[in-house]
Order: sequence, then C-alpha cells, then structure tokens
Amino acid sequence: MIYEVNTDRIDRQLRYLEKCIQVLEQARVEEMNQVVEFAVARAVHLAVECMIDVGSVMIDGFIMRDPGGYLDIVDILEDEQVIDSSLASRIKEKVHFRDKLVRYYDELKKEDLEQYGQDTETYRQFIQSVESYLEKERALGNIE
Repeated sequence: MIYEVNTDRIDRQLRYLEKCIQVLEQARVEEMNQVVEFAVARAVHLAVECMIDVGSVMIDGFIMRDPGGYLDIVDILEDEQVIDSSLASRIKEKVHFRDKLVRYYDELKKEDLEQYGQDTETYRQFIQSVESYLEKERALGNIE
C-alpha cells in the first residue's frame, strides 16, 4: 500500500525547525535582554509547533490513529516507532512548556527560557528520527 504522505510539507516544517534551532543557538543566554527573551520564547514556541505539525501530517498520511491532542500526537509517533521513548519524553516536556508560552506568557521565568532555549538537541534528534522513518518507508515502497 502506498500512503499519501505530504513529504513536501514535512520537509518545509523540518527546515523551519532548523531555523528555530539556529535562532536558539545564536541567542546568548548571558546576554538575555528583553529582545533575546522574546526571540527565544518565539523560537521555542515555533519549534514545538513544527514538531506537532510534522507529527500531524505523518499521522494523517500514514493513517495512524486519530490524536486527541498535542501530547497524543507525541504518543502516536512513539507507538509507531517514529521516535523513541526518551525523545518522546523530552518532546512532551516541551509541549507542556508551549502551554506556558501561549497561555501564561506573563508568568515566564528567565530560567525556563534558558533551560528550554538551550536544548536544541531534542529538535535535532526529532529531525533525524523523522527523516530516518521516511527513508525507511520509502525503501519499503510505502511512500514515493
């Protein structure tokens, strides 16, 4: 069975996630002024959105079970072996932090921004995991 997976959309989202990583790596924590805080907050927010969007496109394209929310998207990616349990756990932490960024932005602490802003390895591993999964599915003839 050939799945209709929008790999172009996934590629665009992964490239945008790389831009978020670049912003986070360029933001100097020791120079955390208001502009840098806003840049880090936005880059982390968009990085999480990229991962969720990629997951959603994969779930739709590969006809995986319907998610009930953002955390469920991460669970499905883990269940379908797109990502491992360690990565899933770290992504879930970021999804919870996304809630603060979106709903409780006025309560953000500089320490939280530093912690989540410095962890670019999670995003890099997500990109690698998704690309590996897609390569495997291509090799099996499941996607074009």
